[in-house]
Formats: sequence, C-alpha cells, structure tokens
Amino acid sequence: MQFRALWRTTTFRLTVLYGLLFALGTLALLGMVYLQSAVFLTHRVDSILDTEADGLASSPRPGLRQRVAEELALNGDKTNIFALFAADGTRIAGNLEALPAELRMDGAPLEIPPTRSFPASARIIARRLPAGEVLVVGRDVSQLQEMRSIIASALIWSGVSILLIGLACGTALSIGPLRRLHSLQAAARAIARGDLERRMPAGHRRDELDMLATTVNNMMDEVERLMSEVKGATETIAHDLLTPLSRATVQLRRIQQSPSVDAEEVARVTVGLNELLDRFRAILRIAELDARQRRAGFSRVDLAQVIAPIEDLYQPLAEAGGVRLLTAGEPGALVEADPKLLFEAVCNLVDNAIKFAGRGSTVRVRLGEDPAAPRIIVQDDGPGIPADKRAAVLQRFYRAQRNRTIPGSGLGLSVVAAIVRLHGFELTLEDADPGVRAVIDCRSRPA
Repeated sequence: MQFRALWRTTTFRLTVLYGLLFALGTLALLGMVYLQSAVFLTHRVDSILDTEADGLASSPRPGLRQRVAEELALNGDKTNIFALFAADGTRIAGNLEALPAELRMDGAPLEIPPTRSFPASARIIARRLPAGEVLVVGRDVSQLQEMRSIIASALIWSGVSILLIGLACGTALSIGPLRRLHSLQAAARAIARGDLERRMPAGHRRDELDMLATTVNNMMDEVERLMSEVKGATETIAHDLLTPLSRATVQLRRIQQSPSVDAEEVARVTVGLNELLDRFRAILRIAELDARQRRAGFSRVDLAQVIAPIEDLYQPLAEAGGVRLLTAGEPGALVEADPKLLFEAVCNLVDNAIKFAGRGSTVRVRLGEDPAAPRIIVQDDGPGIPADKRAAVLQRFYRAQRNRTIPGSGLGLSVVAAIVRLHGFELTLEDADPGVRAVIDCRSRPA
C-alpha cells in the first residue's frame, strides 16, 4: 500500500499530527527536566567550589601549601582539584599541572576536559591571593556529564520512538478506512457505469464513511426509483399513447378526405386528444412536485379543513356511480403543509376509490383518532388491490389488467405519491378486508 495513499487519509494525518504534538510535548517536558537538573547541579557544584575556594583563600599564607596537600589527602586527588600556583604560573602544589588559558581570575567557573594529572572532566574556579599567587579549586563533574548524556539520549530516543509509534498506529488505523474507501470507489465506478442497483458497502461502525455510504445509498434509491419511473413512463407512453394517437390520426385523415365535416367525428377526435393532454399535464404535475418547487404555500393546516369540502365536491360523482360517500373528521389535527396540494392528493384518492370500488360500495374519508399522529384515511369496500400490486399502482401509468376498460391515465396515485414525498409524509395502501385503505401519515419525516 503506497504511503501517498495513506497520507491522503484523514485518520493517518490526524494520527501523525497528534503523535507529533505528543512527541513535541514529551521533548519539551524532558528538555525542561534536563535544563532544570543541569542548571541545578551545576549551580550546586559552583556553590561548593566557591565555598571551598573562599575557605582556602582565607587561610594563613605560611600554611596554605600544607593546607592544599591536606585537602587532597582528605577529599581525594581523583575527584577533587586543589592547586596553588605562583604569580608567574609555576605550580607550587596540587594536582593540576598548569593553569588553563581560559581560566579567569575571580571569574566564573570553567569546565575543563580530562588531563594527565586529573583523568576526568572537572569544573574549576580560581582565586588570586593578596601575595599574587593563584589558588585553584575544582571538582569532578563526570557524573553530571553522564546525567546530561542520559537525559539527551532520552530526549532523542523518546522523540524517535513516539514518531515511529505514531506512524505505525496511523498506518494500522488507516488501512481499514482506506480499504473501505477503495470499496466505496469501486461501487461508485460501477454505479457510474450504469449499474443503478449497486449500493455503497456500509458497516455497523456508524462512522463518517458509513454515514456517507448510507446517504449515497438513500440517494441512489431515489435515483433508481426516478429512473425506473422514467423508463416505465417512456415504455408506457410508447405503448398506451400509440393507439389513441394512431386512432386520432386515422380519424383526422378520414375527416380530411370527407367532403363534409361530421361534428360527432370531430368531437370524438377532440375527446381523445383531451385525454392525451390530461396525461401530459399529469406528467408535468408530477415532475413539478418531484422538483420540490412548491413549498411557498406551506402553513399550519387543520386536516379537518382539508377534507371538509370533499363530500360536497364528490357527492354528485359518487351518486352517479352508485357509491355512498361519507366523510368524518374532528378539528385539532394540525400539520405543516400546503393545503391545496394536500387537498389535491385526497381528491385523487377519493376519485380513484369511487371509480374502482364499484356500484353499491361505500367510500369513507376520515382522520386518524390520535391528533399527535395525524393521518388522513380514504377507505372503500370494493375489490381492493392485491398485496403484490400495491407498490406497482403508485408507479406512473400503471393500470391493472382488470381496470383497462375504466377511463383514466394511471397517474392519479403517482400524483398523490409525489405530493406526499414533497411534504415528507408517508403513503401506505392497506387491506381493508374488503377493499383498500389508503393512509397518508402526516408526521413529517426528513426529506
């Protein structure tokens, strides 16, 4: 797996970033420990040297040489430096062969490397005596240097280790998402090639990749539905509209060839063309609704006011068809909706119920009993819709074989479905035993 591909993953970059920040924090902490420890110990050594140098410098001059020898014998000539030099730099006593050139009289302490007479790094300080001699006092600081080396090594190795661990963790954490991303890309390429039934693989992690896959799958469900409807509509238009258009063409040709115009013949042609126009108007209506262009008329609506005009409007049609129409609904079920569109949806359901229920049947329009779960219910006791056909009847131009003789475009329920989708409601067709129950659940759902 290429590093460039890993670097493009957010997981890897975040892991490396957090690892780098942690490494910098650790280095800063250890660096502070190093500085504080080194400064403290160095200051402690310098303080001891100052004390010892001042003590020896205040000793009587005649016994200073002897005092230097006693200090070496008492403190050890391998861990401490005590030396006395003449004004010209000649060594009088002590375990330091010569004065270092960088050593400043009565100045800051100087750290010197190992010498032949003192085989360890030392920190020394010089004091000029009243008679002109130079007193040098020093101490072995090899342990201090070792501690500095240990802390410096800890700084380096801890930083390197944290970076390596961060890279390893970032790689390990990124392999899974990268593989999932490759599977998502493969699914996307298959969809782009025309496999609209392909879906993005979604797991149970519920992370950002799963949320993206779920969103894309929902989008593809809608795309597949629309494409299926377009395909079905195209095929149905070619099949269902060919006959009336051919009939109208023949009738018009007959009228054209006839020496006199038959008004009844013209009327029949006009009726056929009007039916075709109604179908195309319904298609445009569904397209408008699916395009989500009618949300300006939304307001707080009482469902009782939506179904109230239904009985007066459809009672003549019901009586003509020998159907009993009943409406019932108590005020109080409030929803956010476009009242005109919702009324149109209910009208289509009622029109379908009256048309297909048959003589002697009853069509009821009512509201759900629970105002917290507002529903509009249109129910008839006619022949009903088989369970395996309830999804098909919502498709454009679909008409059951037994209903081919009944006038209609097969678009009424498609208009209802489009209006329901626009509102974020849900339309279900249920078995009323006998008949069918169409339920519009008016609880809003995410679009």
